[in-house]
Amino acid sequence: MKIALDLRPRSLVESQRKKRSFSFARFFLVLFFLAFLFVGGTTLFLSFMNYRSLDARIAGLEEELALKRAQSARLANELKRLAGIEATHVSALKMLQEEVPALEFLQAMEGALPLGVWMRSVSVVPGRATLQGTAFHENDVVEFAKGLLDVDVVATVDFPTTTRVQRENQSLVDFSLSCRLRDFAAAVAPAVSEVRKEGETQ
Repeated sequence: MKIALDLRPRSLVESQRKKRSFSFARFFLVLFFLAFLFVGGTTLFLSFMNYRSLDARIAGLEEELALKRAQSARLANELKRLAGIEATHVSALKMLQEEVPALEFLQAMEGALPLGVWMRSVSVVPGRATLQGTAFHENDVVEFAKGLLDVDVVATVDFPTTTRVQRENQSLVDFSLSCRLRDFAAAVAPAVSEVRKEGETQ
């Protein structure tokens, strides 16, 4: 059995113990400081990366907002263009409902007018026409009314009213009749839908 004896002075042994305990405390202090630097550096790095990410996201949102504004401006211009087209279509439809039937009726009336009949006045309103004229005989008025019935723009012809008159020592017949005109807009709409269906099937 071996026994180790420390023959150094007691004061020297205690001073060495103090040095050892002091070195351990310093080691832990340095370790704590390094850990603090690591945690602080990691936190700063993560904060910087988060800032860069948020900055990039803000830039992306600003670009998206600018794109949305440009799209909104284009949509506003497109709405204005479509509003102009709609106004043109409304004007064309109004003309189709009012002026075109009148022109078609006047042209058809001229074609159906017999030689022995002449007109004094023609009044055309949407959906209806009123005629006043003069003829040599009642049969000419009836023939005129039958001719109007054969016209596409005329839906019905009311029975004419006639009055025998004397003008310049000549016996004439004054007449008045009314016609119901067809709705051109309603007639055109099915044709347009048929054209669209044929285009879709092709």
